[in-house]
Amino acid sequence: MENLSKFDISNDPIETFENWFNKAKELDTYADAFSLATSDSKGDVSVRYLLFKGIVDGGFSFYTNYNSPKAEQLEENPRASMAFFWKNFARQVRVKGNVSRTTLEQSKKYFEGRARESQIASYISDQSKRIESREELLKLHSEKVSELEGKDIPYPSNWGGYVIDPTEIEFFIYGEFRLNDRILFKRNSNNAWDIERLQP
Repeated sequence: MENLSKFDISNDPIETFENWFNKAKELDTYADAFSLATSDSKGDVSVRYLLFKGIVDGGFSFYTNYNSPKAEQLEENPRASMAFFWKNFARQVRVKGNVSRTTLEQSKKYFEGRARESQIASYISDQSKRIESREELLKLHSEKVSELEGKDIPYPSNWGGYVIDPTEIEFFIYGEFRLNDRILFKRNSNNAWDIERLQP
C-alpha cells in the first residue's frame, strides 16, 4: 500500500477518523451530523440523520429513544452503517459494523451532561408515535417544565446510547475530474485492519 500520510491517513482508522473529524469541525457547521442506515429482520431499510457523540471503547456512539423505529430495527438486526459528509472539507467517511447499547452508567452520565431543555425533550418524547398537533406537544412540554421546576430531570429508562463497533471504515477524498481517493479499512479474522484502495 502506498504512503497514505499525504491524505492524513494512518494505519489506525479510529485515530484517522478523529483527526479528520476535528478538522471537519473547523470547516463544517454540522460536522457531527451523520446518516444512519438500519434494517429489520425482513430487510426493510430505513435511514435518518443523527448526531455523533464520540468514540466509546473504539466504537462510534450516538443516543436515541429505545422505543424508536431505529431502535426496534437494531434489536432485530444489530448491524448498521453510518456516513459522514463534510462538504467544505471535501471528504466523506463511511462506517459499517455491529451495534450494541452503551452501559446504563454511560447513558445516564451523558444524559446528565445535556442541557436541561434537551433533557426535558427526551423525557417527554414517545419518539415517532403519532400526536394530533404541535399545540399538544407544546402543552405537554409546558406542563413538564412547570412540574419539574427546581428539580432534576428524571433519567428516562427508554432512552440511551448505542455504539457501532466498526468492521469497515472507508475514507473518501474528493478529487479533480471525479478521480476520488477511497481508502478502505476492513477488520480481518485476527481483529487487525487490512487496508485497500478502491476505485472511484
